[in-house]
Amino acid sequence: MCDSASETARAGWYPTRVHGKERYWDGVRWTEMFRQAQAGARIPIGDGVSPEVTT
Repeated sequence: MCDSASETARAGWYPTRVHGKERYWDGVRWTEMFRQAQAGARIPIGDGVSPEVTT
């Protein structure tokens, strides 16, 4: 899990474990906004788990 804002992913839409759905990460926490997955979606991450940025 990430400890600082510099280690968290940017705000944006991320795939969920529900096939074909994405959830919005506001840069701090998960929102309640969902949408249909877009073409070229990123690798799915677990709900409630901070996405990590890799360099």
